[in-house]
Amino acid sequence: MKKCLIIDDDPLICDLLKHFCSKQEWIGRTLTVGDGNQALHALDAEKFDLIFLDYNLPDLKGKDILNLMPSPIPTIMVTTEEAFGAASYDYDQIIDFLLKPLTYERFLKSIQRYRSSQQNDKIERVEAPKKMFLKDGNTTVILAVDTILYMKSEANYVVFYTADKKVMSLQTLKKLEEELPDNFIRVQKSYIINLNYLDALKSDIVVIAGTEIPIGAVHKEQLNERLEKWNK
Repeated sequence: MKKCLIIDDDPLICDLLKHFCSKQEWIGRTLTVGDGNQALHALDAEKFDLIFLDYNLPDLKGKDILNLMPSPIPTIMVTTEEAFGAASYDYDQIIDFLLKPLTYERFLKSIQRYRSSQQNDKIERVEAPKKMFLKDGNTTVILAVDTILYMKSEANYVVFYTADKKVMSLQTLKKLEEELPDNFIRVQKSYIINLNYLDALKSDIVVIAGTEIPIGAVHKEQLNERLEKWNK
């Protein structure tokens, strides 16, 4: 399931795009934000597969958001500024433009372009790793990915917890979040968990192997949506 971010200062445009996205079964989550600062915060907190980006925002232009993204993400521009078309060739992640006023028919064309680009990229994609080679001091530890219960960020390191050991390695949760399979999900700024080992779920806590792990407010909705899809 794909996750989309809509960045537009017009609530009506956000609602319309969110409604359009809800008609696509392969889109599992859609988040809307109203300005550039909120967008950058969301991009830092979560991984998104597709972005709808307004060119004219109250604080930052769309091109500023493109330049400040932590990593390139497929983007569909939403704008009245046809003049940006020439400059868009500097950004490989831009797939298409949606000119306001928006129509569902034109939205579908943009979505089809995105899906076609994803199909073309599949040949080049690397499978999610089955084993991880982790540098722990002077030792390289090999962990089977499916044995990892959860991971915790500590300063510049990540601690990997399995049923019988823990390994500390120089990593970032953001990079791991992009590489790990779908059964891993970030539930808090400092934690990624393996849903296959989820024992219990409380209002603001998940329990894995007897360990209580807090659920961050930013990640709670995403976790609930993922669990709801798993139960279907």
